[in-house]
Amino acid sequence: MGVTLGLIAGYVGGIADAVIMRLADVQWSFPAILIALLIDGVARNMLPRQMQDRIAIYVLVLAIGVSGWVQFARTVRATTMVEKSKEYVQAARVTGVHPLRIMLGHVLPNTLGPVLVIGTIYLAVAIIIEATLSFLGVGIPATRPSLGTLIRIGSNALMSGEWWITLFPSITLAAIVLSVNVLGDWLRDTLNPKLRT
Repeated sequence: MGVTLGLIAGYVGGIADAVIMRLADVQWSFPAILIALLIDGVARNMLPRQMQDRIAIYVLVLAIGVSGWVQFARTVRATTMVEKSKEYVQAARVTGVHPLRIMLGHVLPNTLGPVLVIGTIYLAVAIIIEATLSFLGVGIPATRPSLGTLIRIGSNALMSGEWWITLFPSITLAAIVLSVNVLGDWLRDTLNPKLRT
């Protein structure tokens, strides 16, 4: 969603760019967890009770995806605006190549490097959002494994002296997020030609 909207905003410009970026600004003003909670709450109210557990993961993926499209749209828009002014795009325009083909065949492949980096970094954010929603009891069903659910169950047992029930899922969550962030930093350094020696 973010890649598509960013590509349209950056290449087409004008009113499309203004509308998409104003929507991005509005969504940017709300924390991602609030948007995910809103989508999850709306889905729970609209769907019948017996259907909620079956499609809870899909609702969770939709909530996390919708709450994070702005970063992708802004990154792709900026990269597209740089790429569309380059000579190979202008040459394709002069030879009569359809604008959609230019966008998908020429501009989009050159924007995928930054998108890959943002994607790995946002993966860590998505893991934290899922764990937070599961900790609050509105993520995936309690019958399915989740680090947020394990931390919530462990926090209920903290006062009884069983601290390890919370400690090990918390350490696992921190290790996963840290490793994904390190992967994102490595990708950023690898894909950035200015940092190559």
